[in-house]
Amino acid sequence: MDIDLYKFDVRSDPEEKSQWLLSYSDMVTLLLCFFALFFAISRVDTVKYEMITEYFNRSSKMPLHELEKQMEALVTKHDLDNEVDVKLTQEGLELDFQDKILFDSGMAELKRDAFPILKSIANILRSPAVRQRKIQVAGHTDTVPIHRDSIYPSNWELSSARASRVIRYFLAHKFEKERFEAIGYADTKLRVKESVSEKGLAVNRRVVLLIK
Repeated sequence: MDIDLYKFDVRSDPEEKSQWLLSYSDMVTLLLCFFALFFAISRVDTVKYEMITEYFNRSSKMPLHELEKQMEALVTKHDLDNEVDVKLTQEGLELDFQDKILFDSGMAELKRDAFPILKSIANILRSPAVRQRKIQVAGHTDTVPIHRDSIYPSNWELSSARASRVIRYFLAHKFEKERFEAIGYADTKLRVKESVSEKGLAVNRRVVLLIK
């Protein structure tokens, strides 16, 4: 019996062979676009990134956007909406205190009126869902030089002392010292620029808690 070998020719059309190359090239192009976009982003959105990771990891750590709501409610409860700003940033959750809430002018000793709000904040930051988070405390001043009779040589020492004093309050309430970082910025990070004719703006005298 003769067998027609041409019936068993398994060679395919050249166009069919090249189709996988097209799919491969499309995939490579998409990967290149992805990495180009990835490296084009100069700063990661901390809040969005954390929301995604929290969703997949099911972590017990309280997300920053939920912590923001708690802090805002706390500030309102103490009737300090005009003196304390709460906002999410790329670095974390900021609590921005006007200095008059915490300190007398030119001083770094906490006022007794500051204790209720600090105690309420401490209760939240010490809770199991938040206690893993680091806390940076930064002191800021206006551009007015320190009075010559002050115990602080300059605004650098005053801003640093205020940040340290807030941290010492938390340490006295059973916080781990490894969670904290104290920074004194003096007048190098003004919220509102000051001029020769306009100095000593209250908005620039503040203490900022950054919860990471």
